[in-house]
Amino acid sequence: MIKIFQDSVTKELVIENGIEYRYPAFCEIQRQKQGNYLLVKTVQGQNLLLQAPYTSLSDEGGTTYTSFSALKTALDGYFNAEV
Repeated sequence: MIKIFQDSVTKELVIENGIEYRYPAFCEIQRQKQGNYLLVKTVQGQNLLLQAPYTSLSDEGGTTYTSFSALKTALDGYFNAEV
């Protein structure tokens, strides 16, 4: 199970799959939706998370996202951050 969430303290995007990766706000990461799949990549095109169905992703506590909408809502704070 891959964990993906916004850290509530640091506001970083966290992707954890055995190794924890943290990306600070405003570091030019984009998310894309392809059907029921989520892709997360840098603006330069480097894949950080490639074609993961929302059913294989969980929040910080390990709870699986119940829908793509729930996943999107959980990450909106990171992608909608303002300076």
